[in-house]
Amino acid sequence: MQTQPQWCDHRACPDVGKIGGPNITVYSYAERRYYCTTCSHTFHADRGTFFETVRTDRQVILNVMAMLVERHSLRAICRLKHGKLDTTLHWLDLAGQQAAVVSRHFMTGLHPTQAQIDELWTFIKKNRNTFKRVIPMI
Repeated sequence: MQTQPQWCDHRACPDVGKIGGPNITVYSYAERRYYCTTCSHTFHADRGTFFETVRTDRQVILNVMAMLVERHSLRAICRLKHGKLDTTLHWLDLAGQQAAVVSRHFMTGLHPTQAQIDELWTFIKKNRNTFKRVIPMI
């Protein structure tokens, strides 16, 4: 685990928000937790993501999300992954909320004209018609 991209988010810490400072050390490799030597606060590596609140193995969740993107049915995914429909729907909801947050963060300050929006929609429609879905034979 790398400590370079981490920072302490404890409000009372004098080093709050300083990315890559010497105050961050690894607290637990198994739990993916870090430790701030300045304020003695521990935090999870997945903070701010939807992995922060789930207990399932992250590879299982990524596989389920990939299957959802490939337009498999919810019931088929639950059957293949031996999970519950409510759990899969919960993960889908969390992923949607995270995508909305990321989109809001990166899509600020854009002022597209009507012509740019029309060009973007034309590009999307054109690619949708030429997309050939390949189903692997197992």
